[in-house]
Amino acid sequence: MGPKASDSIQARLEPGHPFFAVIEEAYRQFGRKKPNDLEVCECCMDPQTRREFFNHPIRDLPLHDLREWYFAAADPGWVSQPLWQYLLPRILEVLAAGEPVSEISVEISLSRHTTGDPALWSAAQWAVLDQFQRRFLERAMIPANPSAGRLAHLRLDDALCMFRLSGWPLLDLIAQVTAMPGLALAERLWHDWCGDFWPGYGAIALTSFWPAGDNTLVHDFYTSLALQERMEALVLAEDAAPLVAEHALAVMQVIADNR
Repeated sequence: MGPKASDSIQARLEPGHPFFAVIEEAYRQFGRKKPNDLEVCECCMDPQTRREFFNHPIRDLPLHDLREWYFAAADPGWVSQPLWQYLLPRILEVLAAGEPVSEISVEISLSRHTTGDPALWSAAQWAVLDQFQRRFLERAMIPANPSAGRLAHLRLDDALCMFRLSGWPLLDLIAQVTAMPGLALAERLWHDWCGDFWPGYGAIALTSFWPAGDNTLVHDFYTSLALQERMEALVLAEDAAPLVAEHALAVMQVIADNR
């Protein structure tokens, strides 16, 4: 990625931010002594960044340095739990601040260790991770959410895949989406399928990062009769606003065309 352009830390949360409390708890629960090894390819990182990486307190790790670490290859693609635990609070803070930790893809943000397995964490640590995951997915349901920063463009499918790649059970993630209010779901899917990303109707776009098998399950959910019926209920509601009904009808058509 080349030499750093700035030493500014960037992507820090201030009191009042919706994720501030959970990130503060993350720093408390995941705090540990600094590791000795970055566990990534030496030739993939700027030498100065590599030498200075652990010179910063984890709260003050510059976003540039973290992105350099993500740019470097890890063999076999995973890192140890001690290193991941050390980095995780800063990674969560960057995502909460609406910044990608990797310029390659948002989907791989949490995939260098199995983050979504409660058996790997203490009860207090898992409470942080569970709360972060649920809040992040709720935020991703709102297109152009002001608190989402550069991640305001994130599609629902991308957010689901990000958590799935780090070990959260896919059916649990789908259940969370299913429990979302129908109106919010209609607006999110209309934006992803019919709005800025895909002019015109008829495009369910699955991220290429879905593992084999998961992509089929996700597509089945997106084209399910149950989801189509929820959209139909919005269309037929007597008090439905015209724009809501229009968007729900468009999503219904996408579902029907792609089943």
